[in-house]
Amino acid sequence: MERDGFISYSHARDRELAQALQRGMHRLARPWTRRQVLSVFRDTTSLSANHDLWSSILGELERSRYFIYLASPEAAASRWVQKEIRFWLDNRSPDRILIAVGSGTVHWDPAAGDFDWSRTTALPRMLEGVFRAEPLWVDLVEVRRSRKYSLRQAEFRSAVAALAAPLHGRGKDELDSEDLQQRRIALRLLRGAVTVLSLLLVTSLAAGGYAWQKRGEALDRARVSASQALAAHSMELADADPRKAAQFALYAREAAPTSESTRALARAVDANSSVARHLLGGLGAAADYMGSGGAAATQVAVSGDGSTLAYFSDLGGEAEQGGGVQVYDIRKGRAMKSLKARWALGGGALELSADGRILMLETAYNRIQIWDVQRGKLLRTITASEGEDLAQALRHLHAYALSRDARWIAATYHTPGEEETQHLTVWNVRTGERVDHRRAEGDLRLSFSADSRLLRALDASRGELSTWNPRTRQWKSDGRLPDIPAEARSITLPGSGDTALFGSTDKEKAELWNLSTGERLASATGSLQRAVLPADGSGPLVAAQGKQVSVLDSKLRPLRTLGSFSWAVSSVAASDDGRWVAAGSGDGAVSLFSADGAGLHRTLPNQERLKAGEFGTDGGVAHRSGPEGTELWTVSEGSGGFRRLGRIPRPLHEQDSAIAATADGSRVTVVDQGVFSSWDPRTGEQVGEEKAFDDYEPESGQSLRLFYLPDDIHVVTAWSRGVLLIDTRTWNVKQVLLPGDGMFQLLAMSGDRKTLAAVDSVGGDVHVWRWSGNSTFEEVLSAGGLASALRIPKAAVSHGGERLASVDADGRVSLLDIRTGHVVLTSVVQAPGPQDIVFSRDARTLAHAFTTDTRSGLELWDAGNGEYLGQWPLETPTPPTDAEEPALRLAPGSGSDVLTLDSGGTLLRRSLDIADWRARLCRIVDDPLSKADHDRYLTDLTVDAPCRS
Repeated sequence: MERDGFISYSHARDRELAQALQRGMHRLARPWTRRQVLSVFRDTTSLSANHDLWSSILGELERSRYFIYLASPEAAASRWVQKEIRFWLDNRSPDRILIAVGSGTVHWDPAAGDFDWSRTTALPRMLEGVFRAEPLWVDLVEVRRSRKYSLRQAEFRSAVAALAAPLHGRGKDELDSEDLQQRRIALRLLRGAVTVLSLLLVTSLAAGGYAWQKRGEALDRARVSASQALAAHSMELADADPRKAAQFALYAREAAPTSESTRALARAVDANSSVARHLLGGLGAAADYMGSGGAAATQVAVSGDGSTLAYFSDLGGEAEQGGGVQVYDIRKGRAMKSLKARWALGGGALELSADGRILMLETAYNRIQIWDVQRGKLLRTITASEGEDLAQALRHLHAYALSRDARWIAATYHTPGEEETQHLTVWNVRTGERVDHRRAEGDLRLSFSADSRLLRALDASRGELSTWNPRTRQWKSDGRLPDIPAEARSITLPGSGDTALFGSTDKEKAELWNLSTGERLASATGSLQRAVLPADGSGPLVAAQGKQVSVLDSKLRPLRTLGSFSWAVSSVAASDDGRWVAAGSGDGAVSLFSADGAGLHRTLPNQERLKAGEFGTDGGVAHRSGPEGTELWTVSEGSGGFRRLGRIPRPLHEQDSAIAATADGSRVTVVDQGVFSSWDPRTGEQVGEEKAFDDYEPESGQSLRLFYLPDDIHVVTAWSRGVLLIDTRTWNVKQVLLPGDGMFQLLAMSGDRKTLAAVDSVGGDVHVWRWSGNSTFEEVLSAGGLASALRIPKAAVSHGGERLASVDADGRVSLLDIRTGHVVLTSVVQAPGPQDIVFSRDARTLAHAFTTDTRSGLELWDAGNGEYLGQWPLETPTPPTDAEEPALRLAPGSGSDVLTLDSGGTLLRRSLDIADWRARLCRIVDDPLSKADHDRYLTDLTVDAPCRS
């Protein structure tokens, strides 16, 4: 069925306005005897739930006569809107594009005959130069601001008439007059019908209202059930297929915000913690594919500078539809123009130059194509041999290498008539000239040095190394590596350096060798058939082990897992610094990983290698004390890691000391064995005099706490005399909270430094005060007995002072609503002990650090209802040097982030914001569910694609 129009808009910005436009054009000038005159498509209302999203939208675009673009800056930046406009420009006339400006600006420059792009913000730049004359566009900015979307409003009615007139093939005034006439006819009929309908109304309202209520309840139950089913499947897939786990978790949250969907989001965030982008999803049906050797080809390549990723696959996504080699700009995080190329059956060579500008691709029958990546242009084709005359098994390049400067290509291959012999050739990439040729002895592996001045050829069967110099065009034998068995092996060479990784093909064993000295550097059991060595031959390695992609140290020991696939990994590539890693699997999935922690969980720099025991999370100051004094740091905002505050010439004792810093870090206050002093850490000078409290009586096992208040003048601490409020200018005690002999192990301050909580270590009574602004505290809560009040070592108050959480030495967590005084959660944690606990900034999520002899991590709770959200495991902690030192510290970060610092010095920033989890997952996988999955879980339910903007 033909459509009159297609509305393209930003779902995040203009859903309501688009709905009003569609409704207005359907109703304008509609005869009362007809249901609808125009048919205008808008995807949310016009698509069946059983349709695949993009293919359905594509079909509607093909059937539409006019393209109505609801313009806004958000729509101009939307990937989906740009795809719709691009299709229209490629297949339809721009004269049939109608523009309605919902926000932003549009300006036409009559002199230039184009839009004034210096002032236009609501249109995508792809419309530049498209229109021969000023197109029809209407301004709905004021209408959108007033939200008056009725045809009775003159401004909205005028805009709708202007847009609908071309669709009707009539003038705007003529259309408006007919609409008024139809309304008068309808009004007379309405008045006659009102009397009859009024008699039926009272009877039908009661029945209809009841039925509507039951229908709503049934739909709500169906959405909850669908959400729970999607969440359960997401949890099942988390280890095997993180991409699908994220996709199902997002749809579970979109269907209904259940506790199960929140747990699924948390698990998906952890499973995708190192993922920068999932580029292709696996088909899950690779067994049906018959390629060369019965395996589907999925190949990836990453430029040495980490700027560009290229990939192709015989299965999955656009590649399956003949989309060619896909190119992704890693730095900008967006797809580039695909290369209209077709690779060899079963895959083959795919290499990028160091700067990502030149790509080498093996096509069918031993032909090599050279592509300009930026322009998407084929530069030349190099023919190694007439591969079409060879047997199927010999039609591939056996080894290949592209120099980093993209000047030279080397490859080994077979030629017709000499099937028993391999040939090795080097070509000049810029001219296609063959500059060196020889018979290839043995099973060679090829690699160019970092400066492109040498080509290495390593014989996998005999361990013999030789090099070719492009300047002299001469080969040189570098001898044989001793002790390497003469057996078939896989070999991985780095882009430079002297190391090589040997993997036995018949034994589950891998060995790392120095090619210059012939020394075996490391060995490990297990297959490392797909591996990438660092460019300089040192540092961590990246390797595929079955379905997982892992980072290994120089001893071939696993450091961490970057990600996993549902099928075995078939290709791995990495940038020179190892920061960016790409991998493809046997069912067509392709993912990009961030090996330095720039994914969903971000690793922050810690150049000083501060460890957990040196970070005082209460005062927010890290310190390292020595005989000459104490160095001080705090955690900076964003991705900066630890920020050095300075140094004070005073050593601190490990016990009975505490440090707090002002908001800007310009002053710190120290209490050490009962002596208070203030310092300027930038100059190391003491501010004012120090003060010793004679009645200081440290209690065995207590942890001293010290906090600055919002005025950056007063501090508060727990003392034998009670909880003291002290003026740092004079060291006078301004206020004594809870005076007496009670001891208070628990003392916690909110993130805004305005709410203070204390718990009696014996009776468990909870006391909460609020900073009044006149240099005093006012008590807001006095309640008896937390369930975990006995021997409480750790506690936290939410940022705004809404909730208090504590964890005791027996491993029980309690959550108190400060506003009501009710305990809303009591739960057993993973590992007892003095572990930290923090809230997200919005007080919706609670995190608790745990460590055991074998593992460490975070436990998460919904702080509103006490629902357990699962765990985020961390790497196995390094055993602390001091038995009393905690292995993991936890502290609130900026926004809703939480910081973890382990005993090995790894500083991580993780988000505790559920909305942020959803947004981050959408950034790495934003494609809709497949039709089969949609039909299975969401039949008869209207659930929008969660990541469409």
